Amino acid sequence: MNPKLPVWIVEDDEDDQYIIKLAFESIVPPINVKLLTDGDQLVPTLKRTSVLPRLVLLDLNMQRQNGFETLKEVRAIPTFQSLPIVIFTTSTDSSDLVKSMQLGASGFVTKSSNQLELMSTVKSFAATWGLLE
Repeated sequence: MNPKLPVWIVEDDEDDQYIIKLAFESIVPPINVKLLTDGDQLVPTLKRTSVLPRLVLLDLNMQRQNGFETLKEVRAIPTFQSLPIVIFTTSTDSSDLVKSMQLGASGFVTKSSNQLELMSTVKSFAATWGLLE
């Protein structure tokens, strides 16, 4: 059996954290989900970890450090420039998509409040980012 592949979720809303984590754990049991509650926690945590995440889901709207600032900070560090970071947000604003991609996001996905759509999105993440290996 493969070791648990880490997925990190950077999200300040506790309900969203719980639902997204539950979706990953129920759809793809080998996934190890780590929760961070604000963007300002990502770089220090990346620097301390011995195993980089296979995928980071990053919310845009957080209180202390938003997703844009966090993405810019991560991409400024050579070690983390190729780390897969997908913006996972409620925003449907096309300018947020453009800015995210300009800052180096690996993808941009709008969160659904529908549980079935969220499960489908998680399955798609798992397939796209090689989480099923």
